[in-house]
Amino acid sequence: MSEVELRISDDDRDRAAAVLHTAVGEGRLTWVEHDERLAAVYSARTASQLRPALADLPGGQGSAPARTVTHPATASPVVSPGAPVRVTLGKVSRRPDVSGGRVEAEAVLGAVVLDLRDLAAHAVVDVVANSLLGKVEVHVSPGTRLVDAGTAALGKRSVVERRSARGVLPRPDSPTVRLSGHSVLGHVRVHVG
Repeated sequence: MSEVELRISDDDRDRAAAVLHTAVGEGRLTWVEHDERLAAVYSARTASQLRPALADLPGGQGSAPARTVTHPATASPVVSPGAPVRVTLGKVSRRPDVSGGRVEAEAVLGAVVLDLRDLAAHAVVDVVANSLLGKVEVHVSPGTRLVDAGTAALGKRSVVERRSARGVLPRPDSPTVRLSGHSVLGHVRVHVG
């Protein structure tokens, strides 16, 4: 009796598309290659049909990429330490566990919202925020020390202060959020307050 290969889901295709979007954003693929592979991804019915489009890319590992968050969320659940927050064609809001001191957020044609307003005094958190035709929003408390070392190519990085947060300076025990990452035709925005 021959073995039947299971069909892949729309989520599997979306995760594969996210790998392709990241690859074009990093310069690993041209837009023409991206479009060709994306067509192959969305026409694939099984994992073996999906593998060739991802085989030579980081995160592709010759098969469908690891599971990522691709659905809207109404609450802000806590994300386990070290787990990246990723979205493609949607929006997710998370309150990440920052015990590891690092959070990765990636938005491709969607939005990731990180709530870091509950950081402890003296906490130092590195946020790697990457957006490709999407946006990453980081919410912090007034007085949080911000360091942005990220870059943007035809994109934007900004800090927006609520009226109530204006003029609030960091104290010696204030938490520090260090931003890095890259924005391509997207936006990385920090909301203070």
